[in-house]
Amino acid sequence: MYTRQMLATVLLVVIGCLSSVAHAKPQSCSLGELTRNVSVIYNDPGQPVPCEVWYEKPTEGVQAETLWQANNEAGYCEARAAEFVDKLTNLGWACNSNSPTVADTAQPAVEEEAE
Repeated sequence: MYTRQMLATVLLVVIGCLSSVAHAKPQSCSLGELTRNVSVIYNDPGQPVPCEVWYEKPTEGVQAETLWQANNEAGYCEARAAEFVDKLTNLGWACNSNSPTVADTAQPAVEEEAE
């Protein structure tokens, strides 16, 4: 029996293999009056790496920070972002795709790196 998370992972692998897919859709999550935004940012538009997963809390005045980044592994950022959005959803947040809300010039703090 497949769990929801396993199905999401399989879907991400399939999508990651499609060369026509270059960008993940930003996600906006809300819980009451609070908002969280999760975005995959690409340093070279149209290229899957290098990339970063940015997380921000705009309703609390918290600027974007980098949760994960990858320089060589295509699909890594998209998978981590999807897992994080799934985690928020499981905690009761309502998430949906939105237009980007993180400024392209922001300099987030780096917490974790993958190659």
